[in-house]
Amino acid sequence: MRRRTAAVLLIIILLAALPISAAATGYTVRPAGDHIPDGPPRELTPIEWWQVPPQVLITSLLIGTSPELLVVVNVLFLLNVWLFFGYRRIAKRAALEHETRTAIYDHIRAHPGIRLGTLAQDLGINRGTLRYHLGKLQEFGMIATAAVEGQTGYFENRQKYSVLEEKVLIHLRNRNTQEILAILLESPGTSRRELAERIGITASSVSWHLRRLKTDGIVLQEKTGGDVRYSLSRESAAFVEERAGSRPAGSVDCRDPERREGAGVGIDG
Repeated sequence: MRRRTAAVLLIIILLAALPISAAATGYTVRPAGDHIPDGPPRELTPIEWWQVPPQVLITSLLIGTSPELLVVVNVLFLLNVWLFFGYRRIAKRAALEHETRTAIYDHIRAHPGIRLGTLAQDLGINRGTLRYHLGKLQEFGMIATAAVEGQTGYFENRQKYSVLEEKVLIHLRNRNTQEILAILLESPGTSRRELAERIGITASSVSWHLRRLKTDGIVLQEKTGGDVRYSLSRESAAFVEERAGSRPAGSVDCRDPERREGAGVGIDG
């Protein structure tokens, strides 16, 4: 009721402030100044009426018929914008009134980059129900997604992370990838063989992880003689170090289905 009253008052105030019609008062034309052009005026290129943008045509029509109508249209537009954003605020509040949806949203905030399978397993929600609530949260603009080779990670829609940082967070959901990133942070220039020995997985599995990390710009490759060495890019190194300092050493959620040796593309964690 209060919003409706405020809207009515806004319209009344703006209508009361309408300019007096030019027909009643007339216009006063004054010289623009003493400027004298250097040469003759340029010839204008005529265009057909259908080449004029629709907004210009509508505005010209309103000004030509009744300037007051143009003000009314502007008032209605501003009122529509105001009501739209008011609806968005109400919709967001309503979205979090649902207990399951609130739990999903809070879990995504606590675990940025989490994937559908892990989210379903953590909360004990079947994937069909989970997809429905995730769709609603996206519709209300409360969460966002990022994809790494077909694997989707979910984030709170606050633009807290860059594109590269979102990819790092998704990769960190994998235990082997997490260990690779930790080793490269500690020892830049490590070879594939050294990574395999330290982690305890096969060299082919290390190659699979490194290929994905290189594709996303997280890891850089450098050839030294006949050997290939790997290091983190500057931005990814800073972010991995920040994430490593924000959680206990070795803390990782082992329930993520992709956190096993030789995990292949397409596993939905």
